[in-house]
Amino acid sequence: MRRALKWLSAALVVVVLVVAGFVGWYIFGSRVPGKPKLHVTSNTRGGPSTPVGSWHLVRGKNVYVGYRIKELFGDALLKRDAVGRAGSVNGRLTIATNRVTAALVSADVTQLVSDRTARDAYVRDNALETGKFPTARFTLTKPILLPARATKGKVLHGLRATGRLLLHGVMRPVTFTLDGRWNGPTIDVVGTAPIMLRDYRIDPPHTVIASVDDHGSVELDLTFAPGG
Repeated sequence: MRRALKWLSAALVVVVLVVAGFVGWYIFGSRVPGKPKLHVTSNTRGGPSTPVGSWHLVRGKNVYVGYRIKELFGDALLKRDAVGRAGSVNGRLTIATNRVTAALVSADVTQLVSDRTARDAYVRDNALETGKFPTARFTLTKPILLPARATKGKVLHGLRATGRLLLHGVMRPVTFTLDGRWNGPTIDVVGTAPIMLRDYRIDPPHTVIASVDDHGSVELDLTFAPGG
């Protein structure tokens, strides 16, 4: 009897250690990307003489639309950012003398990828149901005011982009806080907007490993080139 209890206790200790090791790996085992910020660029030669006109989004390794949300462990005693990004993005914007008059950005959310394949599968199949709703889209509804005179290479902080966000088949008003820079041949834009999951009929994910906050943010890092 005592030997059986010893074996049972040893087995329980092993199980606890394995589970603790897995949870520790899941929480601390990878580096979470930082929030989007403008990259240093030296590409300021060429391009139009002013940013006025039509611009289209170009894809690249630093171009994405994604999410950032808190995962909660141990009854919310431990928290960790979960970040997913999709590089399959399309968009365009139009600039007048001192304002952005139109902008549209869409992303293929079936391509969202994070540092955990299990999380990605859950987001696709349960949270966002990307088989039914494969596209997220932002449409500007209010002009973005710009300085009267554009300066090549100067960063504009704290721009406000108000519009409608289509996510999970639901359209809701949203406002992004942006930083932007006209480089000459390109325009770089980064930003974030807060969202509540239930506003988009998304049930906050909950698994045996972790639960998720009911609010998070949409993030973007975009590059535009001249032309419609």
